[in-house]
Amino acid sequence: MRAFLLATSLSLGTLVLGGHSPAMAHVGHGDEFQQQGDVRQVKANADSDALLGVVTARPQAGPDGLSVPSTAVVDADGKQLVFVKTATAYDPVFVETGANEGDRVVISKGIDPGDEVVVEGALSLYAESKKTQQVEPAGAGKAASGDPAGGAQPLANPGLIAAGVAVIAAGGFAATRLGRKGS
Repeated sequence: MRAFLLATSLSLGTLVLGGHSPAMAHVGHGDEFQQQGDVRQVKANADSDALLGVVTARPQAGPDGLSVPSTAVVDADGKQLVFVKTATAYDPVFVETGANEGDRVVISKGIDPGDEVVVEGALSLYAESKKTQQVEPAGAGKAASGDPAGGAQPLANPGLIAAGVAVIAAGGFAATRLGRKGS
């Protein structure tokens, strides 16, 4: 019973602490990235990129338009997306796809010829984007915070954090009390 209470409190605390934040979608490059949907921007990191098998390339121009390998396109709850690499992150970009040309997919809308598209490791980035915190572009917090130095904005609601800590503490307390009664 004690283990059940502890596990339940940890699970509830995790749910409360991990509150869902909206994700972003690509409407430009770099600082123009705006939230939309539930896919988040993923910070670029050479070490984790190698572990995830991330490889980028520019789309190929063909008779039907730009195309990317089929491995670059991810089905995100019925919407097609690719990840575009910027200087510091991978931006999820919702795209419109056209015909398949062998192992390539024509992208009719959403990317530019100069974009660095993730052609290998896109599914790994998609999974990572569903679980990581969003990346804040350099200087993005300036206007919202009123801080001229561009201080970081909190990513979690302090009330949710307090509630999560309270749930975890209550579960630990209950588990401890049950353990003492059983002795």
